Amino acid sequence: SISLSLFISLPLHLSLSPESYQFPGFQGLLQDNDTLRLGLDFQRLLRINHMLYIAARDHVFAVNLTTASEEFVPRLKLTWRSKDVSKCTVRGKNSDECYNYVKVLVPRNDETLFACGTNAFNPTCRNYKMTSLQQVGDEVVGQARCPFESGQSNVGLFAGGDFYSATMTDFLASDAVLYRSLGDGRPVLRTVKYDSKWLREPHFLHAIDYGNYVYFFLSEIAVEYTALGKVVFSRVARVCKNDNGGSPRVLERYWTSFLKARLNCSVSGESFFYFDVLQSLTNVLQINQRPAVVGVFTTQANSIPGSAVCAFYMDNIEKVFNGKFKEQRTGDSSWTPVPDEQVPRPR
Repeated sequence: SISLSLFISLPLHLSLSPESYQFPGFQGLLQDNDTLRLGLDFQRLLRINHMLYIAARDHVFAVNLTTASEEFVPRLKLTWRSKDVSKCTVRGKNSDECYNYVKVLVPRNDETLFACGTNAFNPTCRNYKMTSLQQVGDEVVGQARCPFESGQSNVGLFAGGDFYSATMTDFLASDAVLYRSLGDGRPVLRTVKYDSKWLREPHFLHAIDYGNYVYFFLSEIAVEYTALGKVVFSRVARVCKNDNGGSPRVLERYWTSFLKARLNCSVSGESFFYFDVLQSLTNVLQINQRPAVVGVFTTQANSIPGSAVCAFYMDNIEKVFNGKFKEQRTGDSSWTPVPDEQVPRPR
C-alpha cells in the first residue's frame, strides 16, 4: 500500500549554463589521457561525515566537504588500475570496458572502506583505510560481490559483519544473485541459480539493513505477466540475517528466508494507473513519526511517459511479508494464494 504520492512535472530549480560556472566543479585528473578521452565515469558516491568518496574508473577520490564550497578538489586519491587489460581485449571486449570500474564502495567498519572493481572483467575487492586510502590486507575475489562490467547494476552493504550483495555472478550476465559472504560465523548463502521465480533479469537499486532483515529493492521482468511479454515490476525482497541455509535435502547453501513483494506505486480509480519501474530509493527516514522509504518511479518503457514519488512505511512492508504466499500451480499460469495449511512453519 502507498502512504504518499507526489507528481512532479516541472524542475524545482533550473540553472542556465553561464550560471553553472559559479559553482565549483570536479574535474578529476586532467593530466590523465584516459580521463580526458572517456571522462571520469562516476560509479558511486559515498558520504561519511564531512568526507565525500567518489568511485570512478580506475580511481577513488576523497573530497573534504567543509572546504568544497571554495575549491572542489580531492584531498586524497586512490589509483587502482587493472593488470588484466590484455586478457580482457583478447576475449573480444571493447577496450573502453577493459578498465577497473569501481562498482562497490561501502564502509566495512568505522575505519575501513570495502571497494570492488570490475578489473577488466575479473572482479576484485580490496579494503582501504578511510583516513589515507591505503590498502589493508590482501585482495579478495569479487565474483558475486561486484559485476563484471560497468553497465551492470549492483548493490552491497555490510550488516552484522556479513557482506550482502546483489549483482551478476558470471561473464555472460546470466546468473543474478543475492549473496551473503565474508562473515566469520555464518555460511555463505545465495539465491537459486537460473530460477526466474527467484529473480528474472533484475536491475538492483538499493539495499537496507533494517531490524532482523536486509531488504533489497529492484525492478525485474514479472513472471506473473509472461503472457503480456516482458512487463517490468518493482520489488522489495527480504532475507533474514539469521538465515543459516537449508539442509542437504533442500536449499543447501541457499536462502531459506527469501521473500519478495511487488511495490505498488499507482493512482487509484476505476482502473489503476501504475508507475512500475523503480529508479532510485532513499534510506529509511521518518514520515509522520514512522520509518519509511521514498522512491522515484516511472512508467513502462512502452507506456505513456510519467513519473511519481511514492513513500512506503516499513511496518506496511513487514505486514505484507507476514501475509499470504502466492504460488503458480502446475499447468496453470495464474498466481493464487497458498492455502494456510500448506504454508511452511516456521515461515
